[in-house]
Amino acid sequence: MIPKTVLYVEDEENDVLLLQLAFEKAAINHRLQIVGDGQEAVAYLSGSGQYANREQYPAPTLVLLDLNLPCLSGMKVLQWIREQPQFATLPVVMYTSSDHPRDLDNARQLGVTEYVLKPARIGKIAELLQRLSAQWLSAPPPSVPTPQPTLQSAAS
Repeated sequence: MIPKTVLYVEDEENDVLLLQLAFEKAAINHRLQIVGDGQEAVAYLSGSGQYANREQYPAPTLVLLDLNLPCLSGMKVLQWIREQPQFATLPVVMYTSSDHPRDLDNARQLGVTEYVLKPARIGKIAELLQRLSAQWLSAPPPSVPTPQPTLQSAAS
């Protein structure tokens, strides 16, 4: 499997460290890129400035997006992503500590793929990452048709 890129947008160093450790614990063989604020996320996604080199900063296949970010909030980043035609199908997981119903409703209205509360323990974060990896990073790209089982292969 070709490694894909996960963009993690988070300003809290402890949360970044926990996710990095959980990424290792979950044995996820995809690339983790981290940016620390909303403006940096937009720059990364648009491939501008220091993120222009797509070999060094590949376009992500999945975005983990914190809600409360400096410079540009997670909601504003989500809105920007959904306004870009090239990111219409990009999975964006709001990965936050906010369980406020208004935040969940706003994220849904803006087109979030999933809204997940941050687990406090590395083991739980690793389980979450394994699920997200299986769901969003293991499938073939949408342009590749998924083979349908035939009666013969389904019976074997």
